[in-house]
This record gives sequence, C-alpha cells and structure tokens, in this order.
Amino acid sequence: MLMNPLYSNQGNVLNSNTIGSPLGSNSIGNPSGYQFANGIYRPQMSIAVSSWQDFPIAQPIDPKSIMLYGTLGATVGSFTRSTNALQAAWTTSSLVYTGNNTKVVSLDTTDAATTVDAQQWTFNHQMVNAAANIPPALSKIAYLRYGTIWDCQIEINFGASTYNNVQLTLRDNLGTSGQFLNGATGSIPVISFGNGITGNQILHVSLYKPGTYSMVLIMLTGANWSAFEMEWIVMS
Repeated sequence: MLMNPLYSNQGNVLNSNTIGSPLGSNSIGNPSGYQFANGIYRPQMSIAVSSWQDFPIAQPIDPKSIMLYGTLGATVGSFTRSTNALQAAWTTSSLVYTGNNTKVVSLDTTDAATTVDAQQWTFNHQMVNAAANIPPALSKIAYLRYGTIWDCQIEINFGASTYNNVQLTLRDNLGTSGQFLNGATGSIPVISFGNGITGNQILHVSLYKPGTYSMVLIMLTGANWSAFEMEWIVMS
C-alpha cells in the first residue's frame, strides 16, 4: 500500500514516466512507470526494450552510471569492456549472501557524525536476508544506501570453489549483443575483479543514484560460467 503522496505530482509520476519527477527527470528509463514504493523514490533502471526481439540490438548499460567505486574482498575493481561476458551456456550459481558482515560504513574519516549516521542506518535497515525460509527469488534482494561517503558492504559466500573472470555488471546487459567498438566481438561494460576468488568475500560498493538495479556477478570455474543475480534497492 502506498503512503500519502510526498509530492504534489506523485500520483502523476506513478502513472507515467514522462511527467517531471520531484527529484528531476528520469533519464535512466523506467518501463514499469512506478517510481514510488511506500513513499520512497525508487526508479527501476533497465534497458529500454519491449520484447526479446529488441535485446540483440540494444546497447548495454555502463555500471559506472550508478557506481562510484567497487571492491571484492581485497581486490579493487577495474572498469573494462569484457569480451567474455556473453556466453553460449550457463550453469546455476551456488553463491549466496551470508547475512554476516553486511553494513554501511562512512568513508569520511574527518567527521565522526557520519560514523554514527552509518551505524544508525545499518541498525535500522536489514540489508539482506539469508534465512533458509526465504526463497532464492527473494533472497537476492539487498537494501543499500546511496551517497558519495557511504561504503555499502555485503558478504557473499563463494564456497570452496575458486572462481576466475569475476565481473560485475547489470543483469540485462547479458541479453544484448554487446558494443562493437574497436572490434568484431561484442563487449559488455563490467567492473572486473580478476581471478582466484573463493570463500567468503565482502563486496564493497559506493553508489550515487537511488533506484532498483538488477545486478549480476558473472564468473568462471573450471569450464563452467555462472551468474549470481542481485537486486539492489538503493535509498537514502
């Protein structure tokens, strides 16, 4: 159930993506048209397609359009145009959120008030739910905070296997043919975390836009490629 409108045009924004929003125009696309949930401004970012026929000719989205920074464990991510993100076959991912070591931390070491703010935000927001009674379709959700000073941390269990070519991108990018810039092979914009990822690893991300983002970690173990889907609900 929606709360009472926070803004005079909220009812219009709910029904159309073309009417101005209180936080500025939505240039990132919102096929559903819904930008508010329980009074929270939350545009859905996705590739603007209307059927599977459109995906092959659609341009992938750069993850840097929402991310300011990202690390996985001790590995600092690097932006690249991946030429192996698009695969002919995929295996089911065994990755899961651990539910531990998941929090928001202030990156501003000069202001103690932001440390308290981050602690209070984490206390009031359960960011993931790793309980056994939560189905996979729901357990992929993570609640994060946007802002240049916030480090959102989510611990992910990679298990005993060792994964290579670990890359983070928007899920829907995997339905496109990639970008054919400077080459005959389609490439996908990703944040790469390299090779040798295993065990429990904390994903750190700093984000600067609110919204709902379908993200995916793709990776290779042995000869098998898999994709771990995450739904980031990003708020203030």
